[in-house]
Amino acid sequence: MINEGGGLEGLAMRSSAAAIGTTATTPACSISATRIRTTRTTTSASADPKISRLHVEHAHGKPIFGRPAPGVIPKARRIAKPETAAGLTSAAAECGRAAPASFKSLTSLSSLFGFWMQAKKNKSKSLRVQRFGDDPLRHLVTIHDRLRAREFVFGPYKTFTVREKKFRHVVDAPMKDRVVHWMLYEYMLPIWERRFIADTFGNLPGRGTHAAVRRLAEFARGAGAKWVLQLDISKYFYSVNHSLLKGTILRYIGDQDIRALLVDLVDSFRTGAEYDHLFAPDTMFRRTRDKGMPIGSLTSQLFANIFLCAFDHWVKETLRIKLYLRYVDDLTFLAETKEELLTISAAVVEYLAAIGLTIHPFKIRLAPVAAGVPYLGYVVWPNHVSVGAYGRRRHHQRLRQHEVGGYDRSEALTSYKAMFSHTGWSA
Repeated sequence: MINEGGGLEGLAMRSSAAAIGTTATTPACSISATRIRTTRTTTSASADPKISRLHVEHAHGKPIFGRPAPGVIPKARRIAKPETAAGLTSAAAECGRAAPASFKSLTSLSSLFGFWMQAKKNKSKSLRVQRFGDDPLRHLVTIHDRLRAREFVFGPYKTFTVREKKFRHVVDAPMKDRVVHWMLYEYMLPIWERRFIADTFGNLPGRGTHAAVRRLAEFARGAGAKWVLQLDISKYFYSVNHSLLKGTILRYIGDQDIRALLVDLVDSFRTGAEYDHLFAPDTMFRRTRDKGMPIGSLTSQLFANIFLCAFDHWVKETLRIKLYLRYVDDLTFLAETKEELLTISAAVVEYLAAIGLTIHPFKIRLAPVAAGVPYLGYVVWPNHVSVGAYGRRRHHQRLRQHEVGGYDRSEALTSYKAMFSHTGWSA
């Protein structure tokens, strides 16, 4: 594997303050008067694997992601051109999903019961789900009454840490919130799904991990895919500006009750100061008080795709990059030459800086496609796909525990068998 770090010197450092002309704290969105209840969570920076080290500025012995860079990014197109939209297959259209329902029908007891059934799916072992399920009608009536009275309040949130490939801090929402999250998700998905480009993946129907890997494998087989550039947005969920997020998610929402509920949801969580040391003082992250989305919430996953929808169209329609795909906050570009990708990266960094996002300086990878592209637990080669080293190691551990250690790992081994089924020759 070849990592080209020299040509990307300072790339991530330019991604935090381009096109920011004011030093005042960004004001909260004034779209509607709402109740604001904020719960501050306490987390610590996660241990991110270092793929490619770049020069990083330091302050008081700590790394800083981002430094000022001049420039103004032109406003991106938010709606695909006809030829782009024509090739987009909508899961909502395939499933016959109807137009968004009214607030009254969404908040009916029958609708809320359906959202509760969605929220509890595959979570029957959770104590919180069991308690809610002991008397769901009582809880749903309470949610119904508060929604109809416009008195529903999101939160409070709890934060816990899970360990996967790294430590990840997850924000846990109450069960009542999860039911409303499903309500908002089902309302907003038909509105936005047809506006996403075909190469946006992650947390969308029919566009999961395996769909993204297959699409990247298709790109890697192309004649013009000799080099690959992979970028990762640093602390994406914690960096999203509330004012910009509200302006984006409310753009196509006409129902005033839904609009007020969405604003309340965004205002219910705010990133604390635990990550301030990672960003320069004059960046939008440090100068904005109202920012962040709770990781783990269904609506946050949808908002994460909506917030970068305009960026996706800008890449495809303004930069005219065909070999591009995004999986939430992981950006992947393929091109004929390394120089072309370096030019693309500079424009991407400035655009993201204009909306308060920063490229992680240790997660920039520029390498030949022939060296293999590590992606979502797999490695994509020009002619085949294999499971990554982490997945193989975990499979061997579970296999030893099952066969020698006396543990029943049948469920885990079944999952790994399904994972291996997506590998092999792809020519």
